[in-house]
Amino acid sequence: MKGTEKRMIEITKIPIFVEEVSVFTLPNHEYYKEKINEIVKIEENKSIHKFSTVPDKEDNVKANRSAWDSHFRYPVINELTTDIRNVIHQSIKQDNYDAPVLSTINAWVNWYKKEQFAEFHHHGCHVACVYFVDVEKTNANFLFSNKDIYRLIKREGDKTVTNDRKEVIAKDGTVIFFSGNTYHGVLPNYTDNLRVTFACNFAVNYNSERKDY
Repeated sequence: MKGTEKRMIEITKIPIFVEEVSVFTLPNHEYYKEKINEIVKIEENKSIHKFSTVPDKEDNVKANRSAWDSHFRYPVINELTTDIRNVIHQSIKQDNYDAPVLSTINAWVNWYKKEQFAEFHHHGCHVACVYFVDVEKTNANFLFSNKDIYRLIKREGDKTVTNDRKEVIAKDGTVIFFSGNTYHGVLPNYTDNLRVTFACNFAVNYNSERKDY
């Protein structure tokens, strides 16, 4: 339009894409912490126990982890996954989401030694979950990220506030669950203490009675 290059046009900014995550404290945390630490000891001492599910192939976890299907290999992991799924399903009912059935896709244990971390990634499922088993003694915080973000940067004094990254200082015994398409990662552990977490993924299903054919 003629003249717009000289006239001041009012421009309004609006926030977009607000993402929520949910957090709760897991009952029986001390029980599960003890059992998971036992699993880590077993997995770490393959030469003694002649058993390990630690994978051979590289992935986004730049640390040790148990197999993706640990809920089939360790009964206590299946028990833990069920307890977490029940709490999440309770939240789904309270918030009136259309998700009648949650099915476990996979579940595993992560343990991070010094200088180990997790790259930014997403789980590609309906609901992803992380249980912070033993993390407070390390400085390896959990991060959420708006992956592949592009934006304009001012030439000088850029004080633009963005929400493309959020650091979570987690407490032992807490569980966080969120959309499985949300990018997240773990900062490097620069302490000599072991950082232990548990993760699992869920899919939403719609079970219906089979029709007569």
